[in-house]
Amino acid sequence: MSRSIEALTEATQRRRKRAENAVEKALAQARSTHTPVSVASIARAAGVSTDFIYRHPALRPQVEALRRSRRLATRDEAVHDPDTEAAASTLIRRLTQHLATDRSKHREEVAQLQAALAAANGELLALRRKLDMRRGE
Repeated sequence: MSRSIEALTEATQRRRKRAENAVEKALAQARSTHTPVSVASIARAAGVSTDFIYRHPALRPQVEALRRSRRLATRDEAVHDPDTEAAASTLIRRLTQHLATDRSKHREEVAQLQAALAAANGELLALRRKLDMRRGE
């Protein structure tokens, strides 16, 4: 191998190592904060391209694992947030009361309709009997 090729290879390795170190540093900083994590945010903080992280066999899984843990942590915090739980509880109570009110109104309406149907059937029966009496005469 010629000296120029060796020099280019060494420079590429140094640049790659610096980029890896920058990404590791950005990951460490992201772990210490509670901000959302993405490949783009880590790449921006490290000063590298997103393609570098996506193609790196060791860095990409680290970024994705941190991103997943952040997403789960924020979802768990939202679920266990007392204000959110109180609002959900209040909403559930209101909806339950609304359903109970609607259910009782519907029961009353059904009872009235059944009574009206029974009365109509009684009237029909009476009319049929009158009609049969007239035909029979």
